[in-house]
Amino acid sequence: MAGPFLLFDLGGTKMRAALSRDGSTLDEVRSTPTPPSFAEGVEGIERVARELLGGNTPTAVVGGIGWVLDKSRSHIFRSTKANLVDWNDKPLREELQRRFNAPVSLENDSVLAALGEAVGGAGKGHDIVAYYTVSTGVGGARVVHGAPDLYAGGFEPGKQLIDEHNLEELVSGTAVQKKFGVHPKDLADLGARSELAKILARGVHNAIVHWSPDIFVFGGSMMIGVNPLPLDVVEATLRTSLTFYPQLPVISLAALGDDGVLHGARILAPKII
Repeated sequence: MAGPFLLFDLGGTKMRAALSRDGSTLDEVRSTPTPPSFAEGVEGIERVARELLGGNTPTAVVGGIGWVLDKSRSHIFRSTKANLVDWNDKPLREELQRRFNAPVSLENDSVLAALGEAVGGAGKGHDIVAYYTVSTGVGGARVVHGAPDLYAGGFEPGKQLIDEHNLEELVSGTAVQKKFGVHPKDLADLGARSELAKILARGVHNAIVHWSPDIFVFGGSMMIGVNPLPLDVVEATLRTSLTFYPQLPVISLAALGDDGVLHGARILAPKII
């Protein structure tokens, strides 16, 4: 398998880059703050990448993006982060292709995290894997036989309506800060977190009836961080609402932690050569 592969995970506060020399492992991971300027951001990606590559040229570049991409997946269509609006509608893929002289693929970060968990994480060994990340927002995707579902506009499960509110307006880290006035990791009240878990279960119910997965995997800081939403409450709530199925999908926490997106990028990279 040809390499090396350059991988990155672009988020609202930090961007992480990694190198995989043969596509089988993450060999080194670096993290830097995400600058508000697109030009500075691309320069930052290149600078860290050159350090990782050590003079080599990447065979392919794959990046996970934390916002909606345009239909061609060449640039960020709309960042919801007020401090990152300069990234909107900029030629990110073309700029990276020019700088690295290699094929570049951009994908939503939740899709890559789902792929990572399906192939090398908690979903390994299951044919149909559904994945939700519950963090600053709520994202997700489905992976079937090791390949993410195709989509036209992008998977946005956090935008599904629950009692006329977006799901992520009710259960995300941003929602917790607005409702309780504390960082999610400081929400020690198990009762409050259990009520949030019951609301999350309503969105998961919808995903299960649409996606019919073998396993449902949960990642993100609201699920695997400090003071997480209790997974047992999510599962118990689903058992009361999905009684028309002979059994529930397996309910599991993610296994790859913060590296899920990078692992998904690693798995995808050899396929774009």
